[in-house]
Amino acid sequence: MTQTVLLAGATGNLGSRIATLLSRDEDVALRLLVRPSVFTDQTKTEQLGGLTDGGAAIAEASLQDPEALAAATAGVDVVISCLQGGRDVIVDGQVALAQAAEAAGVRRFIPSDFALDLWHAPEAAPMFALRREADTAIEALDLEVLHVLNGAFMDMMIDPNTAGVVDLGHGTGSYYGSGDDEFDVTLVDDVARFTAALAVDLDARPGVHAISGSRTSFGAIIAEVEEITGRTLERLHRGDAADLRAAITAAASPWAVMGQWYNLSMIETPPFETVENDRYAAAQPTSLADYLRSALA
Repeated sequence: MTQTVLLAGATGNLGSRIATLLSRDEDVALRLLVRPSVFTDQTKTEQLGGLTDGGAAIAEASLQDPEALAAATAGVDVVISCLQGGRDVIVDGQVALAQAAEAAGVRRFIPSDFALDLWHAPEAAPMFALRREADTAIEALDLEVLHVLNGAFMDMMIDPNTAGVVDLGHGTGSYYGSGDDEFDVTLVDDVARFTAALAVDLDARPGVHAISGSRTSFGAIIAEVEEITGRTLERLHRGDAADLRAAITAAASPWAVMGQWYNLSMIETPPFETVENDRYAAAQPTSLADYLRSALA
């Protein structure tokens, strides 16, 4: 049974990987929702060219154009949103896309969540507050809504060859909170594989679908790197929740202190109670230890 999937955000880090996977699926007719402004970017235009060469179709539409969204969603079974941006995109644009999907008779909608547990994250964290607002509006529509949660993107948060949590050049490991506060991390590729499979899984039920490459902590990340490299790193305590909140309060805009918001969210949001790591044989997530061994090889 061929399913038509409309993907919004196909030139992004996660969206491009989902698009590539779906374009290889013989049972998927892939349609890419592309904003007109994308064609002014040569790199993104070339990305889209590679996908259309693989059989994907382009549906050009502004998120503010109801008629174009109606045309883009016509005949679609599943919509996947990998949109990124502020309120105009995450709330206004994404809800408009979902409303068009509902009107077109689309069965399933996967919003752009792809994060830790949004519903237990710090209430004022702007990147999560926008997604909760959008999700509330989308959940009210006549759609199967599936939320993919994965914690932090492992390879974006933890690159041992780039100064961050671990700085091998200076021999340090940085942490917030106690260092033992647990959170989930998953590779971008693994999230893409899981999402691509979930989107067309006729047995998948509406609701939250979480995966996790590893449940870890800042201290555990540093210790894992030490074990693999045989080095002892100087641990640097960068602050606790109170320090992060003070920096956030002092900022002119919540968007100006996104790093602090992310670190606060990592140490205050509880890890997932249940995960679906074994749901798809082709989407088994990579552990933190395996990722670090590969990255440090």
